[in-house]
Amino acid sequence: MIITFSAVISGWTLILLCSNTTFNFEIKEIIYKMYLNQKNFIFNVKDLSILLVKDANERFSDNNQDSFQFNNMKDDSKK
Repeated sequence: MIITFSAVISGWTLILLCSNTTFNFEIKEIIYKMYLNQKNFIFNVKDLSILLVKDANERFSDNNQDSFQFNNMKDDSKK
């Protein structure tokens, strides 16, 4: 369904751009905005991924540090 809709819209847009209608400028402007939104979406996903990795590294580091401190306390109590 979505693929069919996308194909129809793309074909229709291509036909209108090739036929030089009075809405050519507006169509090109909207296509450009769509491209920018897609580009921004990709950059935002990249930034989000970086933050998620940083958070995971911090949590992993904190968990290891807590575990290390707990093991040291156990070892100290045996002495």
